Amino acid sequence: MLPLLFPFMVDTVEIPPPDFYDLFVNEWGVVIFNIEGTTVAGAPDEHGNIHGSRQLYGDLAVDAPVIWIHGGFFEDATLTVKIPQGSLTALFPEPDATSGDEITVAASWNLSARSSVPAGERPLPDVPPETPFAWAMKYWQKVPSMELYFPASEEYRSNFLYYEIDIPFWNPPEGIYEAKTLAGYYAPDGLLITAGNNPEVKRIQLIPLPDGSGIPANAAGELDDEAICTIICDWGGNNLKSEEISALWQTWKPFFSAGSIDDEQWILFPLPWDAVDEYSTLFLEVHDDVDREITYNRLFLGLVRVN
Repeated sequence: MLPLLFPFMVDTVEIPPPDFYDLFVNEWGVVIFNIEGTTVAGAPDEHGNIHGSRQLYGDLAVDAPVIWIHGGFFEDATLTVKIPQGSLTALFPEPDATSGDEITVAASWNLSARSSVPAGERPLPDVPPETPFAWAMKYWQKVPSMELYFPASEEYRSNFLYYEIDIPFWNPPEGIYEAKTLAGYYAPDGLLITAGNNPEVKRIQLIPLPDGSGIPANAAGELDDEAICTIICDWGGNNLKSEEISALWQTWKPFFSAGSIDDEQWILFPLPWDAVDEYSTLFLEVHDDVDREITYNRLFLGLVRVN
């Protein structure tokens, strides 16, 4: 298990004292791309040839985006998640409002926020047992962030918010169906992860450097948890708390040991900001007259299977 704080990492998001009002909305999530698909064959042409074509296919899963709020106190605010495509399939805590006819495309939580308490003193939220990723919430609860309550009743909600998105019939950008090429479309480098009881993680260059060279997957050797978290922290511009990065890797590392077949290979890579907005947007509205700045730090990673 990773330590709560990494000595190698310096948080660049400085949490202001309680008498300051600025707020920081930090979020990470993982987008699992499906590029396997099917080939659909049409009727034979006049020469008896059958022509196959790629079709829109597969679900794209935006798994476990988790949100924490840092900064000053507030008594009444609304945080809203909106998605331009797909549907919201999991939400925790239970939102106060949703929108969408047959599928949920937006959800809002009414919140008041107080300063963080030591992890051992933090109330435990009531998590329905069927909630996806309920097992990982013990990691998310360790993040020192604002404690969130109902504004009216002051009932405790959690120190984080969580949702998932399912996008059916996802179509790869520019018709890219090869895993490494797809990852390189979004990012210059990534992590090559070989599944097993002890997943093997190496850094990989996804696109050539200007001189035509690149970093082969085994150039830097196998990475330990500390090195992995350092890389992910850098992908996020060092804007997320080290405990948030730790929670991310603690959540996803079991996927490559218990959730995958041995020797399966995956590429994990950062998604650019404009791509993140294609999956969801966040908006925190504080219902008071205080002049404050709200900063959104969002880190979404892409994950695609290589073999």
